[in-house]
Amino acid sequence: MMLYLLITAILCSSAAAGPAAKSSCSELYASYDLSRNFNETIAHTIHSMTVQGLRLFNPRATAENLVPTVNHNIQDKGHLVLPFAPEDPRGKDFTTETMNIIDAILSRIGNDDDGLGPNWSSTERIVHRFHMIDMWHRVQEVYQEVAENPPQDDLCDCLLDTSSNGIYQAVHRVAERYKSDTPTPTPLLNRPMPKLKDADSWKVWKESSLYHYRRPSLYDSSLFLYCATKDF
Repeated sequence: MMLYLLITAILCSSAAAGPAAKSSCSELYASYDLSRNFNETIAHTIHSMTVQGLRLFNPRATAENLVPTVNHNIQDKGHLVLPFAPEDPRGKDFTTETMNIIDAILSRIGNDDDGLGPNWSSTERIVHRFHMIDMWHRVQEVYQEVAENPPQDDLCDCLLDTSSNGIYQAVHRVAERYKSDTPTPTPLLNRPMPKLKDADSWKVWKESSLYHYRRPSLYDSSLFLYCATKDF
């Protein structure tokens, strides 16, 4: 009888401890060596993400995704962030993808539908777009390493819960900066960006862009994008 009671107590104790035994999100982030500010590093990578960008990581990617992005419609004050990465429409008038992307950028100037607000120059818009594309290609290099040793589903559940882990809020802050009438410091560098008008200002823009190519930022983003694209 005593043995029966002891076994019953152990089983009940194990059952009660079951949910608690599951690693918390913060423990998973630490075990996978994510940066302490991973929400900001990931937000920078994904804030202008497109379906075409996601297809670098999974060719089957569609607009049915869980990647929050800055809303291109800056007039929609109540929805600065979309809960998904949209298609990036572009024409085929030119021979190369580069020229078709530039055509798409310049053709939208004045329409307030590229998500960057009223204060970006044509040059700045082009630089921003190609910086993001270049960034995604750099992340893709680290992504290949992650794909060879993929994270557990629990980590993906935590990373894709963007409203709880701060990623959504970080993308929202990017949207607020883009649509502001005054320059504000970028969160990772904590300084305002000058207008891109000469070689000196380009040095600042270049330094800011390359800052995001550091290994920890690329690793954070590769984990998130692995989780966001693995099930297409």
